[in-house]
Amino acid sequence: MDEIDDRILGILATNGRASFAALGEAVGLSPHGTADRVRKLERDGVITGYTARIDPAGVGRSLDAFIDVRLLPTTDPEQFERRAAKLASVREMAFLTGRFDYMLRVACRDADDLNQTVRAIRQGGAAGTETRIVLRASRFDRGAARTD
Repeated sequence: MDEIDDRILGILATNGRASFAALGEAVGLSPHGTADRVRKLERDGVITGYTARIDPAGVGRSLDAFIDVRLLPTTDPEQFERRAAKLASVREMAFLTGRFDYMLRVACRDADDLNQTVRAIRQGGAAGTETRIVLRASRFDRGAARTD
């Protein structure tokens, strides 16, 4: 990985549909040279796929929230994860250190949908939850995080 790869990754993180010609122009390489680099990043597992980002509000899920979850001592974490992943409102799930075991990011239709989501999580083996509604968020798409 070098600076050119980092720049390619940064562009693809913002626009995964960028053509090899556009990428090459931005980083000073030919389209063929750029394609070779992208394919190598894919083979090396640095680029793991391409996806469309969907705005949850655009599909009727405008209530954005984080739900912190502490599991019961008897709850199997893998079973909890499978159950939570099936909930339509769950967008992200992270296993954590600290006071809570999981943090779930949810996109709900309204307060009632959020209430039903929290209830389903509690029934799935949670000892306790804490919900925080997002008032404003910013997204920062970046390529590789260089430390130099």
